[in-house]
Amino acid sequence: MEGTSMKPDNITREELWARQNLSATGIDYAVWERDKAMLLQMAKINRTCTFVVDVYKCRYAFASSNFSDLLGYDSHKIATLEKQGDYLESRIHPDDRQQLEAFQIRLGEFIYSLPAAERNNYCNIYSFRVRNIRQQYVRVISKHQVMEQDATGKAWLILGNMDISPNQEETDGVDCTVLNLRNGEMFSPSLPPRRQPILTPRETEILHLIQEGLLSKEIAHKLCISIHTVNIHRQNLLHKLGVQNSIEAINAGLESGLLNRLTASTPPHR
Repeated sequence: MEGTSMKPDNITREELWARQNLSATGIDYAVWERDKAMLLQMAKINRTCTFVVDVYKCRYAFASSNFSDLLGYDSHKIATLEKQGDYLESRIHPDDRQQLEAFQIRLGEFIYSLPAAERNNYCNIYSFRVRNIRQQYVRVISKHQVMEQDATGKAWLILGNMDISPNQEETDGVDCTVLNLRNGEMFSPSLPPRRQPILTPRETEILHLIQEGLLSKEIAHKLCISIHTVNIHRQNLLHKLGVQNSIEAINAGLESGLLNRLTASTPPHR
């Protein structure tokens, strides 16, 4: 099943979770407290970085202290991860983050399409880069699987275990493998080719100038247009690229071929 492709679905990870329509009446948080106590004990024995995502609340519920030991992350933020938003995601290499979420959405759809009795049979294994306390990017292996379901069999808690990869070669992108824990079968899903967004010539020009590090005021001066007009173009291109900020826009532009990677010898955009 190597190279298995999955049908694209333009939704976010959180929207996918919301589609499950989990209800508080089908969830027993006493079960989570039991699981949490077990994970705390395991963290003392196993040096793996463990985390749990609560699909009902759409946020992290737990992260082991090993994140502080292995990657040097802030121990207080790790201990209170459920209040820290995207603290862990912000450490993922910007070139890997969007691709990783796309894989997670694809595989989430696959797992949720299975009968409830089979959902715990699969483990999604990802390889990607994260930034450590020394501001260095290291490749990690992160294994995700359903840990608990609600009373109706819907995925509720997702367990993740992350380790430093033994392979630290300079490679780009995210690798992904799905393992059937019952029979050992594996397959590697693929993502559909990213369609090049249709930007106007002016939006493309502004995207190149953003890549060069120019601010809106500088872009306005260079193109002899108002800052207001520049900001409208910026908002339009962010929307078309499906991103939230300039860094993500540059990454999306590089992935789609709208931009080329800048080097010391790259001449400024004209």
